[in-house]
Amino acid sequence: MIAGVQLVQTLGSLVDARIYPMIIREHDDATAPYIIYQTISSVAEVTDDGITGHEWVRVQIDVYHNDAYQCTLLANKVINAINEQIKPSIYDGQEQMHDAASDLYRQSIDYEFSQTTPTE
Repeated sequence: MIAGVQLVQTLGSLVDARIYPMIIREHDDATAPYIIYQTISSVAEVTDDGITGHEWVRVQIDVYHNDAYQCTLLANKVINAINEQIKPSIYDGQEQMHDAASDLYRQSIDYEFSQTTPTE
């Protein structure tokens, strides 16, 4: 399953389905808290027969909240949910900051896991 679908299914309930790929668009609900995710890189699984349709992906998951402490708690819930539901997965750390443009706190989380690339 593609990484974005896995993340929406795994994390959507934590933020009332306010989880978006790469950016929040004008029609999206930008009420905090919300999550934005993006694929940073991927490595295709290739055999002697060619590309298998499986990839190891690295994703960045940004958790936004209007309260610093609640942002940390939500980020920890994200980590726990991925650890429990997406296997195998590798947690690569996190960083907290204040996003001046939105005046929200942001917890940026890096993860790696497998995805199957769609062909249709």
